[in-house]
Amino acid sequence: MAHFVKTHKQPYDGLTKAVSGRPLVGKSALITGAGRGVGEHITKGIASAGAAKIAILGRDKVRIEAARDRFAARYPETKFVAFAADVTDENAVAAIFDAFGAPDIVINNAGQFPDDGPFIQQDLKPWWAGWETNVLGPAVVTQKFLQTKAVPKGAVLLTVSSMAAHMRFPLTGWAGYNSSKLAQVRLFENIRIEHPDIRFVNVHPGNVDSDGFTRSGASAPPDGMTNGELAGDFFAWLATDDAAFLNGRFVWAEWDIEELKGRRKDIEDGDLLLTTIDGFSKGFF
Repeated sequence: MAHFVKTHKQPYDGLTKAVSGRPLVGKSALITGAGRGVGEHITKGIASAGAAKIAILGRDKVRIEAARDRFAARYPETKFVAFAADVTDENAVAAIFDAFGAPDIVINNAGQFPDDGPFIQQDLKPWWAGWETNVLGPAVVTQKFLQTKAVPKGAVLLTVSSMAAHMRFPLTGWAGYNSSKLAQVRLFENIRIEHPDIRFVNVHPGNVDSDGFTRSGASAPPDGMTNGELAGDFFAWLATDDAAFLNGRFVWAEWDIEELKGRRKDIEDGDLLLTTIDGFSKGFF
């Protein structure tokens, strides 16, 4: 999976050129967990690609408003609006869409590493709270978006997942994170069938330096960490028409976009990049 196509850890010409022409001019976006880490890089990528209006959502009011001010200073052509709310709070999320409207792009980034040691040692209440952030949170944001009165035609919904969703060799002390991320992926693989006019993509952002990565206790991979700018640009590219063939798929931000486009027929005809079991055709048989 990691080597489905050539991979990159740093920004590269093909991706940079794909987003440098500001392909998201006039578009609006809503990004959860946008105040730091992966969310901050994604917000920068979407703004750099020309988005006209971006709503950023975080639980900490002071932090998310400070992030808004940083973004506004760096990207004066984009209007930033900050909202403080927990993504699992249905009323608060619905109010955000009422205030901001239905954006062209929704990015479910807010997440949590819930594990604090081996499963047998876990206090399952805070452990389950991590599941709520990782699964219920994106479900709430997505449902409230879909329930808005005017979902834009061709809307794009991207969800920050993780390689942990299909990690071949699970790590001790990762049971909650791995299982919640797999549940998240399957959630959106199902929802996309109900809403064929909306593009859903699950995305591993790479091993970006963040609080979540630090909390996981994972070691830096042998080939190094993923540059956050690359991750942000990849999300911006996924929101363009150029990436429409990836609807419903699970992709890695480190993948080379030109090679990925070159495998479009394989992906579509072979129903690749889905969490399926070989041997099934459409449906159950």
